[in-house]
Amino acid sequence: MKNRIAMIAFILLGLFTFSLPLYAGDAKEYHIEERTVVEIPIVGKITTETSSYLSGCKLMEKTSFKMHNSLIKMMSGSDGKSLNVQLSDMCEELQWIYDDEDEAFQSYSFEYVRGNRGDNQDDSETHIDMELDQNDMEDLPRMTHKIMGYEKNINGFKARKVLTTVYPDDLDNPIIIEEYYATKTKVLEKMNRARNNLSESLGYDENHIEGVPSMIEVIYKGMQEDQEWERPDGEVVRFVIKMQDNDGDPIFIMTYDVTTAEHIRYQEDHFSLR
Repeated sequence: MKNRIAMIAFILLGLFTFSLPLYAGDAKEYHIEERTVVEIPIVGKITTETSSYLSGCKLMEKTSFKMHNSLIKMMSGSDGKSLNVQLSDMCEELQWIYDDEDEAFQSYSFEYVRGNRGDNQDDSETHIDMELDQNDMEDLPRMTHKIMGYEKNINGFKARKVLTTVYPDDLDNPIIIEEYYATKTKVLEKMNRARNNLSESLGYDENHIEGVPSMIEVIYKGMQEDQEWERPDGEVVRFVIKMQDNDGDPIFIMTYDVTTAEHIRYQEDHFSLR
């Protein structure tokens, strides 16, 4: 199959030993929780969970990674768990990232990150090139793309479903892709806008991928020119990819969910590294 989606998750390990003093900024903050679960035969289940907090100029993101298969953990010589914590101040243009070698948080200016991004690109970064010409489009497998009705209580949202079915030449069973879009999601809109602004400030181009929502955005931008795909209004609150073998057994399942999206009172400890 010539087209596939690769999801790479390499997370830093660390112990948090001190706090960074931060001013309160807004009296409120935006908080979301995201969970991505990947299930692959032999490898087993892999869970990634991200807690994000946004207030004023500050964006805090904590991502945990867990591999559930005991055999894989034993072969890799680890406990299958890791944690990444990153704080960005978009007014001061500073970023704090945990350094597991020094066992401390290191601060970097946005200017420094922009200047060193090309030479020292982190392994956790994903980039999808969707610059497709007409010959590429002719090589794509047959696909159907339908915007369907609304479904109630998708993670607490009323969300509109989009169903995409891909029929690869080398697979007897199609790949099923489900997207669920909810409106009235001010918290998600604010968070996604802040993430996009941060990515631009750090010098990344529009094809840079960090997380499932930005991956979906890049794919649509690449496909819409030739396929004329449409998307409903709103933000993605669930995204599912399913692949089955000839017996109907799952060979790959990825599920992304926004489990929490709320506007809450500002809490200083949400923006402290410790």
